Amino acid sequence: MAYYFLLPVKVSDIMASTPTQAPFKFMEGGGELGALIRSYNWAATSIGTPDQWPQSLRTALSIVLNSRFPMFLWWGKDMIQFYNDAYRPSLGKEGKHPLAVGQKGEECWPEIWHIIKPQIDQVWAGGSTWNEDLLVPIYRNGELEEVYWTFSYSPVKDETGKVGGILVVCHETTEKRKAGIQIEIAESRYRQLIESLPVAIFTIDINGFINLYNKAAAELWGREPRIGKDKWNGAHKMFLTDGTAIMHENGPMAKALRENRQISLEMLIQQPDGKMKHVISHPEPIYDHEGNVTGAMNVLIDITSLKEAEHALRASEELLEKRVHERTAEIKSANFSLQRSNAELEQFAYITSHDLQEPLRKIRTFTEMLEASLGSISSKSKGYLDKITASSTRMRKLIKDVLHYSRLITPDQIFTKVDLHAAIWQVVDDFELTIREKNVKISIQQLPVIEANPLQINQLFSNLLGNALKFNISEAPEITISATLLDTGTQTLPEGLNPSLSYCLLEFKDNGIGFDQQYAEQIFTIFQRLHTKQQYAGTGIGLALCKKIVLNHHGSITAHSENGEGATFTIILPLKQLQL
Repeated sequence: MAYYFLLPVKVSDIMASTPTQAPFKFMEGGGELGALIRSYNWAATSIGTPDQWPQSLRTALSIVLNSRFPMFLWWGKDMIQFYNDAYRPSLGKEGKHPLAVGQKGEECWPEIWHIIKPQIDQVWAGGSTWNEDLLVPIYRNGELEEVYWTFSYSPVKDETGKVGGILVVCHETTEKRKAGIQIEIAESRYRQLIESLPVAIFTIDINGFINLYNKAAAELWGREPRIGKDKWNGAHKMFLTDGTAIMHENGPMAKALRENRQISLEMLIQQPDGKMKHVISHPEPIYDHEGNVTGAMNVLIDITSLKEAEHALRASEELLEKRVHERTAEIKSANFSLQRSNAELEQFAYITSHDLQEPLRKIRTFTEMLEASLGSISSKSKGYLDKITASSTRMRKLIKDVLHYSRLITPDQIFTKVDLHAAIWQVVDDFELTIREKNVKISIQQLPVIEANPLQINQLFSNLLGNALKFNISEAPEITISATLLDTGTQTLPEGLNPSLSYCLLEFKDNGIGFDQQYAEQIFTIFQRLHTKQQYAGTGIGLALCKKIVLNHHGSITAHSENGEGATFTIILPLKQLQL
């Protein structure tokens, strides 16, 4: 179908060259359109001049012109057009007005004739039509616009009882419909949003009937509620956390609506198969734009998994508490045994200190008395007596070292600030004579101040320096003692050390005889010797004492060497002891 759009014209172009001479009462009033109709050259139309018009047309036109509601009138077989001032704005600018006055209907509305023609035929046949918010695009404002209308077509009968014309009562609803479309879009997005949420959401009307729910709510309930029929809640049954049943009409949703307030309640809901779900219910009233309650909305948060995890954690904590209790009992028993062992060790130390040393003193005394009473003796006999004296002296030193070691097993854990630099120089002074005799070159870097046991640090340094001097037969003996602060963020600590503490690394390095690296662990075991007592004097306890002292200070000690290449002893000690 071809559409014919007409260009706007001036009012003077369609006015009669000779206006209607005799005014007609039915044409009075009507504003702009009344004046236009009175000035129109109706003789050029199929309905003729106003004096020839039937009373039915005159009456209908009078109603149209004097109505404040938009009206439009078609008359005769050509559907000659009339309309009033109230209808005029719907035609816009640069459109059909004013040419539409007196124009044939089909010529005026080519763009919509396929829409309205079937309804027009229905009216010509004696019927009537009604349309609400119907999209009927029309040409106006220089373009074809989408326009929504609510309108009716009604027959106007002439004097013979036949349909002489069609009265159109209409109202443009474009703005209302566009706003409605936006609301529909917003509602669609709202429903999509609600549907996509992982939490259960549903709403009820003012009477408590469910009117909206999402997929999560149906899954939580274990059923699909009936919109407008199921009331207050979609759950099969509801309970308080103590197992008390909740009637639907007394549930949180009903209470929120009845009391007009927000509610939060932890509760249980039962699905149709009997499975229980632990939820937190958050109902609150819904209000209209005037603040009136129109319903309520509920957000149900499923915390079943959380509660199961809490129960599992509680059971785990109870089991852990039981195991801790059992372990504590075991530790108490072990501590009791340790205390008893320590007491026995102290008793052994006392016996060693007094009972064992007393026979040694007697052996030494009687050996001296025997040597004096014999007077002049053979060199062979003299050698026997010297061996007895040397053995007793060595035995006495061994007993003394064992005593020192036993005291370290139950150390007096009293730590104070110790200047390691001052401590090492004190030990060097103790060995001054040996250092001079062997012409030893000693280099000592600045050592830090740490929390330690002063007496044990003195024993540690004394044993390490003594070993470095003893096991050195070089013509130019050298001993180097250095210190480095460790960065626990970038440097890996030996196993067993606490990374939350700050540490210093001490190195005792010499150019002595060294040892095979395979014995690097063995040398720290009590009574373990790599050389005979004829080669190097000693009891085999010195390095064991060193390790015990370092462990008492929550540190570590290691050794590295090669035969004939000297040895390096590395000690790592915390700057401050961990406060328990």
